[in-house]
Amino acid sequence: MEIKTILTPTDFSADAERAIETAASLAKSYGAMLHLLHVVQPPLQPVGPELAVAPVAFWQELHEAGKKRLANTKKKLDAQGVRCEIEVVDDVPGFAIAAAAERVHADLIVMGSRGLTGLKHVVLGSVAERTVRQAACPVLTVKDRGKPLAFRTILVPMDFSAAAKQALAFVRRLAEKSAPSHLVLVHAYYVPVELEQYLTAHGETTFDRISKDVTRELEAILVELQDAGVSAEYVARPGSPDHVVLEVARDKNADLIAMGTHGRRGLSHLFLGSIAERVVRSAEVPVLTVREKKPAA
Repeated sequence: MEIKTILTPTDFSADAERAIETAASLAKSYGAMLHLLHVVQPPLQPVGPELAVAPVAFWQELHEAGKKRLANTKKKLDAQGVRCEIEVVDDVPGFAIAAAAERVHADLIVMGSRGLTGLKHVVLGSVAERTVRQAACPVLTVKDRGKPLAFRTILVPMDFSAAAKQALAFVRRLAEKSAPSHLVLVHAYYVPVELEQYLTAHGETTFDRISKDVTRELEAILVELQDAGVSAEYVARPGSPDHVVLEVARDKNADLIAMGTHGRRGLSHLFLGSIAERVVRSAEVPVLTVREKKPAA
């Protein structure tokens, strides 16, 4: 795997600074170009009397101030031997980041996650989560108060989908330049109540029936990893996937969670949400999401 370009959006927050540090470290390891992006989002409609009278010059000054701060960051990175380019755009952050990634042919996005919760999250959403949903390339999210990026213990949620297997393959290659890693495959048994009742009524406990197939699948992947010299284990537990992933990440003291995402939008996303996005919001460690790539027709 080649990582030639890493995109890192910044709003100059503590989370964003951690993301820049992480991206710079990866860029040095891979000899990649680091593309720093700042997005200025003028309100589409005035949200209060103060902004209603804000002149155009105000937004222009924000744009120029962003350029100056990025230029200062670039000087520091140049001194560290990191190749860097900067860009400021006026747009909606969630969409602008994904568009920039496509425009510069980014192989990876590294960004901060503020972990918004509650009503504020429902109303505003999270830029990181929207980027996970929109971006075609892998997205690595980090938090200022969370663990720094490491590859010692990597937790990989495994539902046997193409997206999950692609995430496993990507993180294995990403960790190649670090010390040997230990992979923990995690599968959550999530069974609808109606199905559980049906199976029980027919004399077969739910988990007995499902666990046979799951165990067989997990052991097949485990053997493949171990044959390749990769240290690995698997954990299978009942529960909703996001809760199980976060629980096992804490139990195993994971350094990184690497998971696939289907990038659903529209109604399916509105009703079901995204497990990956919920993990990004709540995880205490960096989260790498890899969007499923459909085979070429």
